[in-house]
Amino acid sequence: MMWKILGVLASMVALSLASAPQVQVYTYKPIKDGEANVLLCHAKEFSPPNIKLLLFENGVEIPHASQSDLSFEADWSFKLTKYVDITAKSGAKYSCKMEHNGLTKVFELDSY
Repeated sequence: MMWKILGVLASMVALSLASAPQVQVYTYKPIKDGEANVLLCHAKEFSPPNIKLLLFENGVEIPHASQSDLSFEADWSFKLTKYVDITAKSGAKYSCKMEHNGLTKVFELDSY
C-alpha cells in the first residue's frame, strides 16, 4: 500500500513540473552523400512522459525507426531518443516531429 501511495505522489510531482522537451536532431557521423548513417532525434528535460517522436526524410515518415527506453533524471524530467538507419541523399531534408502535451513542433537537421 505504501508503494502505491509513493507512486501516486511521484506522478503528481511529475505532472506539477510539466515542461516542454528540448529536442536535437543529428546524425551519428558527418553526412556524406550515399553513405550509411544513423539519424537521431533526442528529446530531454520534459514532463510528463507522454511524448511521440517521428523521423522524416523530405516530409515523408521514415518507417521502422527504433527508440530507446523512456528514462528519467533525478529531477523527474524524462528523456527519449528515436533513431533510424539512413543512406544520405544529396538535397534531402531530414527532420523530427515532436508531439508532447498538445504541443507539436518539427525540428530540422542542420544543412550538410
